[in-house]
Amino acid sequence: LLGDKHFIQSDRGDAFIMYGVAGRSWITMGDPVGDPDAGRELLWRFVERVDRAGARPVFYAVEAAWLSSYLDLGLSILKVGEVARVDLTSFSLSEPHWAELRRADRRASREGLTFAVVDRSSVPDLLPELSAVSDAWLAVKAGREKQFSLGFFEADYLSQFDLAVMRQHGSIVAFANLWRGAGQHELSPDLMRYRPNVSKVMMDALFARLMAYG
Repeated sequence: LLGDKHFIQSDRGDAFIMYGVAGRSWITMGDPVGDPDAGRELLWRFVERVDRAGARPVFYAVEAAWLSSYLDLGLSILKVGEVARVDLTSFSLSEPHWAELRRADRRASREGLTFAVVDRSSVPDLLPELSAVSDAWLAVKAGREKQFSLGFFEADYLSQFDLAVMRQHGSIVAFANLWRGAGQHELSPDLMRYRPNVSKVMMDALFARLMAYG
């Protein structure tokens, strides 16, 4: 949807690898998608193509199940972060280990912050307001859109998804577009933006309410 990745597809069309190029590195976004056997064949094809280009392969944000395949390719494993997953079927802010989020949620209520999930059909009408929030966030971060491993602000892209929003005095002050897994299996935020200097707990409160919603 964003057009920021290249694709290599298996001959049978049952697997693909998506990647970007930065300098001399060809970097995949995750493991092969699709049939595992076809995916393993694609790994070798990808590395061969990278070698012919005089570049180096990098596999980013991979799952543990694929590590042996990367070791077979002679690659090194480097841990650079973690992914947080929460079982929403048992999630409750009343549990003791969610005390910090519970405090953030209560403070957000005192500060007049309200949460809602906006249906994607209504997102186009909100784009000017969302763009203003995004611009304010980028100005403080003094950077540019990261792209590749996260979504970036693009009107057509955001209009494809429901949106979690935080409002204060009726105006949107934070938002995140929502990826929904098939069969209500998973719910995940992608692009997240907020207005600086509104509230120190705003994003924690957004996460808390989004998980309760999920």
